[in-house]
Amino acid sequence: MLLLAQQTNQLSRFKDSLSFIVHPVLVAVDLPNNLYQWLTESTSDHAELLEENRQLKSESLLLKAKLQKFESLEKENTRLHSLLESSFKLGEQFISASLIEVNQNSNTQHIVIDKGSRFNLYAGQTALNEDGVIGQIISVHPLTSSIMLITDPNHAVPIEVNRTGLRTIAVGNGVQNTLTLPYLPHNADIQVGDLLTTSGLGGVFPKGYPVANISKLTPLAGEAFMYAEAETIAHIERIRDILLVWSKQEPIPLLTGAPTEPEHLTPSAR
Repeated sequence: MLLLAQQTNQLSRFKDSLSFIVHPVLVAVDLPNNLYQWLTESTSDHAELLEENRQLKSESLLLKAKLQKFESLEKENTRLHSLLESSFKLGEQFISASLIEVNQNSNTQHIVIDKGSRFNLYAGQTALNEDGVIGQIISVHPLTSSIMLITDPNHAVPIEVNRTGLRTIAVGNGVQNTLTLPYLPHNADIQVGDLLTTSGLGGVFPKGYPVANISKLTPLAGEAFMYAEAETIAHIERIRDILLVWSKQEPIPLLTGAPTEPEHLTPSAR
């Protein structure tokens, strides 16, 4: 029995010693398979991460695009809200339109809008935006209309000085956002910065809407009238949405050609 126990112990020690020798061999044999498995899993994880990153980038771009659209819609809503407020002040029928073409040079100051005779627009109709008066319709087609801006050299608008009530006319001179007042005597009560509004005379432009601010007053020696310039309230280069108004009075023809003193202005109102 003692001999058998000794042999068993020796066999166990031999097996233990053999395991130390065989283990590295087994590890080396299994290494390619383990390495392949690790590479496969790593590659798969990397591909998943790349795909997830691509999807996140795509979602981020989509969200940014939607945000830009929301901001654009918010600004458009603000502009339309301003137009609606203007229309409520008018107390008259109105319709909004969008700008589709601009034609501006020293001889012509016109724009084209996306509404026409199908919406009952007519020549001579008043055009506003959320800031103030911009002009009048001069030609109407079924789907579009052309508007002569108040800065056009062939256009004139009856105005009054908001501070004093002095009435005169403002005419276009072909310069963007600029009007001239050719019939202001040297003793007229007017100052740089004075607000000019529509007087309502003639029945075309609704009374009391902003037109321009006086920007320059220059006395002219030997002349009956001073030289006066005004900057329009509505900046044409920023116009997008336009309000067309149906006046309660019958429209009168546009004031075109070289400006002359209107007959309806009395000497005290000039």
